[in-house]
Amino acid sequence: MFLGDYIKRGIHTIQNASVQVKASMAFMAVNFMQKGISFLTAPIFTRLLTTNEYGVITIYSSWLDVIGIFAMFGLYNNVYCRGILEFKEDQKNFTFSLLSLSNIITLLTFAVVWMVNKYLFTFLEVPDTLIFFMFFSFLLEPAFEFWKTDQRFDYKYKLLCVFMLLVMFFSPLLSIAGIFLFPGHKVEARIIGAQVVTLLISLGCYFYETTAARGLPKIKYWKYALSYNIPLIPYFLSSYVLSSSDRLMIGYFWGEDKAGIYGIAYTMSAVANIVWTSINATLVPTIYKRCDDGRRGTLSNLIIPIIAGYGAVCVLIMLLSPEIIRFLAPSSYGEGMYIIPVIVGGVFYMSIFSVFSNLIYYEKKPKYVMGAGVAAAVVNIILNFIFIPLCGYFAAGYTTLAAYLLQVAWSYIAVRKVTGESVYDMKKMSLIGGIVLFMSVFSQFLYPYTWIRWGLLLVIGCLVWKNRKILLEGVFGAKVQVDKE
Repeated sequence: MFLGDYIKRGIHTIQNASVQVKASMAFMAVNFMQKGISFLTAPIFTRLLTTNEYGVITIYSSWLDVIGIFAMFGLYNNVYCRGILEFKEDQKNFTFSLLSLSNIITLLTFAVVWMVNKYLFTFLEVPDTLIFFMFFSFLLEPAFEFWKTDQRFDYKYKLLCVFMLLVMFFSPLLSIAGIFLFPGHKVEARIIGAQVVTLLISLGCYFYETTAARGLPKIKYWKYALSYNIPLIPYFLSSYVLSSSDRLMIGYFWGEDKAGIYGIAYTMSAVANIVWTSINATLVPTIYKRCDDGRRGTLSNLIIPIIAGYGAVCVLIMLLSPEIIRFLAPSSYGEGMYIIPVIVGGVFYMSIFSVFSNLIYYEKKPKYVMGAGVAAAVVNIILNFIFIPLCGYFAAGYTTLAAYLLQVAWSYIAVRKVTGESVYDMKKMSLIGGIVLFMSVFSQFLYPYTWIRWGLLLVIGCLVWKNRKILLEGVFGAKVQVDKE
């Protein structure tokens, strides 16, 4: 069969798909494109900015992540997904209440950060202009996030995809233009240019949410959101520590060059994380709605094929590590290929943690998620202190994988405690997880044998293609017509 026939069949399938399938496919595709554009544009900015300027941007991004945890309080995440189902009759006021609460917390956080940074000790190594811009973004962006979640739950994908595509295309273009127009303020141009379109859309969503509420914020919704999210703040912080502490410790014990090699491997492995983030964005509304409708028993048949397919993607990346590292980095980074499989294995186990934690979030028991995250972060730091100086910087990948395994085990026990059952078919889940774990550790021994690796790649590709209908139905949450050969 010719390629044109496959394309025609694909177009026909999409045209005749249900609105749920179309929405899920659109959300997943655009999210993947938006996440991936940062990788494609990174080489451009490394050539337009000096290392010092790029360093300031890196510092700003790090503080953006950390301060954002407190300033926006994660109110547009799982607590909002749960709340719009629980308060569906008063959804507009619930949204407005959370938006107003987010703004109050943002202003309080700004006052604390500004006073400490200005009058006690300077810890933000960024210009004052960027501090103001950071908190201005914190005020507006939750409105866009709330609106996006509403669109996903209602399967309204067209306008959202248009907005996300606008952000994807114009953010790098405006950043590049700003660097050339304001050569004396390249850092500010890069950061502000990347956010202009997002903030304009967020401003529109802000006015929409505030005018649609038709009433004042309700204190009961503030209490609901705070009681739900306060236990999650340690989890958000521990997730940041879990993803960042490795490179800091490698730099301390083995030098910046080894940290750079590990960082490249980590960045390349993030491709697997982008795939899962895109899939999970389409899964959360489906999981929540099935639980809300009393159909939790159907989740295993939904999730297991998705985990199997995602595991296959992760194994493909592991087997292709030598080619990936040669294509994207010079030979001086070559040894990084041996750490990619272990990091990808950790990313895979994060997907299993996600499907467990989604249930815990729905049941409004976030303290169990917090416990899993904090325990994993603490264990990761302890193991890093022991094994990085003892065994070399490769040990960081294995300690992180061990921490993710602990996180999965903790969250599984939590699901059993919260729901009274496993929910998912744990025999199949354990089999898939065991295969990925085995490949995480031993795939590197196949790197000298190219023909064996490519033979395995062919077999895995054929299995994925043969079961594509099951995988598509799992990801998109509805029947997908796949024409027979």
